[in-house]
Formats: sequence, structure tokens, C-alpha cells
Amino acid sequence: MPAVLLVASALCRPARADGSSARPDDPRPTAALAACASGDVAKGIAILGALYAETRSPAFVFNQGRCYQKNGQLEPARHRFAEYLRIGTSEPPEDIRRAQQFVKEIDDTLARQRAAAPAPVPAPVPVAAAPVSSPGEHARTLRIASVVLAAVGVAAVGAGVYLSVKVNSISEDIDKEFANREYVTDGAGLQRKLADGARYETWQWIGYGVGVAALAGALTTFILGGSSPVWSGSSERAALDLTPAISRDGLGGVVRLRF
Repeated sequence: MPAVLLVASALCRPARADGSSARPDDPRPTAALAACASGDVAKGIAILGALYAETRSPAFVFNQGRCYQKNGQLEPARHRFAEYLRIGTSEPPEDIRRAQQFVKEIDDTLARQRAAAPAPVPAPVPVAAAPVSSPGEHARTLRIASVVLAAVGVAAVGAGVYLSVKVNSISEDIDKEFANREYVTDGAGLQRKLADGARYETWQWIGYGVGVAALAGALTTFILGGSSPVWSGSSERAALDLTPAISRDGLGGVVRLRF
């Protein structure tokens, strides 16, 4: 039977525990039916709510669920049917089964709607743009790097030269002390000098290697960065001169950076 007829059937059943029921000539059930049928859900629900408050008849809660359901409001419809099943333990078994069937239908429909709904698109996360340096700023950075590398290279080569001098000095000391002797009386001293000489020789080549690499990097960055001075906007050309210096004491070099 149509669900809205439950309003009439509710009025025909015996009065509830509070002894109150809607009058047979009460026009409000018909008004509620008309409001729900015309899409005025708020008015229909309000009338049915007032009737339930007066009569405590669960049938009016059932009809609230039907009013919502007929107008496509499935979530509130399900809530009202669930409330009807909670309070309508003494309702006719047929009505209880219908309410349970409506709840199942609503759950199935909501599940299909959720499955068909497109996945939410996450909001784009703003990414801060990396600052773009101007060509002039990039060239200036390269020129500064060339000066720093040149200084490191000169220092490293100078350290290599100094260590070369130390190696030669230790070698001369060993020759003076032990070369013309048939027996070595100070073996510990000889071993110490030999160890010092080997250590200085190792660091000497490390210094040369670092120095040459740094000077090569200085020359490369200087060429890539152009030739204007790092501290002014002058267009005057600059030059980087690298002059190797070789002597009996070792390998060195002279760097001249002209701006």
C-alpha cells in the first residue's frame, strides 16, 4: 500500500500509552501528504513531527522517512527509518519489514553513488619558483669563484714548494750525518728522519695536485665569467696569467690576476 496511507492507518490504531491520538477529522495528515507530494519537504516534515509529538505514533516517523525518500533526500530518510525501527518495536510486522527494506534500498543507492562519484582532485600545492639569477649576476659569481680558486691554488702550490724544501733539507741532513759512516750508531734518529722525509714528500705532491686543480678551476671559471672586474661595472678587460716556476727545489707557479 502507498506509504502515505500509513498516516491514516496510524490514526485508526488504538491510542498509545499516553492515551492521546490525532482526531479523525484532523486535516494535518492530509496537509502533510500534500506538502510531501508537492516537494515542500520542510512543511511536510514539520507537520508530521508535530503529529508525532502529540500522539507518539511511530507511523508519523515512518512517513517522515518516506517524505524524505520520495524527494531524493536519502541520508535524512535513512535516519528517520532507523529511528522508526528503534521506537516502533510494537508496530505491525509488515511495517517494520517495509522500513527495513527501505533502509536496504537507500544503503544500496548511496553505495552506488559513492562508487560512481569521481575521486576528489587534490588541491594543487603552490611551489615557490626558484630565484633566477641574471646573466650579470651569474658572471659575477663565476669571477668571484675564480679569484677564490686562484688564491687556494697559489697557497697549495706554495705549500708544496715549502714541503719540497723540507724534503731536500732532510735529504741533505741524512747525507751529512750518515753517508760517510761505516756504521750507523743512531738508528732511531735515521729512521725518524726517513719517516719525516717520506711524510713531507707525500704532502708535497698533495699540495701540488690541489694547487694545479684549483688553478685550473680558477682559469676555467674566470673565462666562463667574462673579464670585467667583480667589484665594478667597468667594461675594461682583465686578464689571468699563470706562470709556472721550476727550480732545483721543486715546482711552483706565479698567478697574476689583472683587473
